[in-house]
Amino acid sequence: MNTPTIITVFGATGDLMTRKIIPSLAHLHIKGRLPEQFRVVGWGRRGWRDEQLREHVAAILDAYPGPKPGGGSRAEFLSMFFYHDGAFDDSAAYGGLADHVARFDIDWNVCSNKLFYLAVAPERYRTILGNLAGSGLTRGCGPGGGFTRVLVEKPFGSDANSAQALDEFLASLFTEDQIYRIDHYLAKEMLRGILSFRFANAIFEPSWSARYIERIDIRLWESIGVEKRGAFYDGVGALRDVGQNHLLQMLALVTMEQPADLSAEAIRAARLGLIKSLEPLTPKEVASSTFRAQHEGYRSISGVSPDSNTETYFCLKTTLAGPRWNGVPVMMESGKRMGSALKEIAVRFCRAEPCLCGIDGSFHNVVTFSLEPEQTIRIRFWAKRPGFDAGLEPREFTFFLYEHVEKVQYVEEYAKLLLDAIAGDQTLFVSTGEVDAMWRLIDPVVSAWAEGAVPLEFYRPDSSEVSDRAAAIIAACTSRLRNGSQSKAASRI
Repeated sequence: MNTPTIITVFGATGDLMTRKIIPSLAHLHIKGRLPEQFRVVGWGRRGWRDEQLREHVAAILDAYPGPKPGGGSRAEFLSMFFYHDGAFDDSAAYGGLADHVARFDIDWNVCSNKLFYLAVAPERYRTILGNLAGSGLTRGCGPGGGFTRVLVEKPFGSDANSAQALDEFLASLFTEDQIYRIDHYLAKEMLRGILSFRFANAIFEPSWSARYIERIDIRLWESIGVEKRGAFYDGVGALRDVGQNHLLQMLALVTMEQPADLSAEAIRAARLGLIKSLEPLTPKEVASSTFRAQHEGYRSISGVSPDSNTETYFCLKTTLAGPRWNGVPVMMESGKRMGSALKEIAVRFCRAEPCLCGIDGSFHNVVTFSLEPEQTIRIRFWAKRPGFDAGLEPREFTFFLYEHVEKVQYVEEYAKLLLDAIAGDQTLFVSTGEVDAMWRLIDPVVSAWAEGAVPLEFYRPDSSEVSDRAAAIIAACTSRLRNGSQSKAASRI
């Protein structure tokens, strides 16, 4: 971890650098987790000098609401930043970058570790990566020398074909252990803790199966809207923006088999195994088991088409397969402008049979992993109501991950990802197999929607009523299909 390291950020004056990378590096600096010899080279096209980039970084720190370095620590942090000017398609500029970072190696008398962070739009990846490889910067220093790694943000393609093309291009330039695909949800503290909750305790894992669990609900309700991302979002939609990645990764963590050990290879293989076990929905199942909607006023957002059919909310029902989970239904949903933010995984257990709890069917135990509004694990159970009568009432064990501490969104997640990329730990990064398997599940839904299998509904912004509507429509469609199948079976008999 203390090996001299240089990280080059392409898109040094962009939004990702401002909101996530600089605050996260500042967080690591405060915690003393960065290598002693550490440099950040910001690639831009503004013709700046080093001092102007440092003034830009200082302004970002001033606006940042969380803890930040002060005094001598602030000056030390700012001194880590250097500017490199050039167009992404200018091959000569990459030779200049090689000279730039070589000067640090000469000063330190080492061959440093080098990371290249593509904080740019995905359509820039091929140009930048091709020129990087051509410059020799990605070849490293040979056995025993410094490594080179590349960090890329989602989306990883727009469908299975484009994702495969991107991965083939990456594989032609880098080995898999050099490629770090970022899905920041994997770095969220609560999601990282699910494996410990399941596999380090003997309380729940023996009953973590279809025999005892009735259903799983995963929600990513956002209070915010598209804001200034209209042009990007309108070409993506909610399903591809968070369904293809965040929701499927959350499902994998809560249902995957126990990995062989805690290595990155074992954990990523276990996540992949679960995702690959899911069967893609058929066109008929897409029509009966999915729902899509757009919040009113979305089409008036800058960059959005006035006749856009892009969903800002979706709900999808699927069924788990395999010996452990066969037949357990999963509901996944996400939406913009849903009122209050609600991000959680709710695991609902079957009702005990026979149940010494009366005849009311509401007596279910539920384990909820909550990311928002608070980071908690809640366990609902039933206990006798105090007094002379034998009635039951719900009680709840609640574990707060953070008590009375305000956290700045994204910062700790990106700090962990940057730390792991420096350390060479790929546990919280997405493998090429996971990318392929996730698109295999999402592509049929996108295709069926494009062909009109599911009409686009509309919902009132800043309200969660659409969630109840979606659940009711999917339940009614599922019931009609089930009744129809039973009638056909009876007629054959």
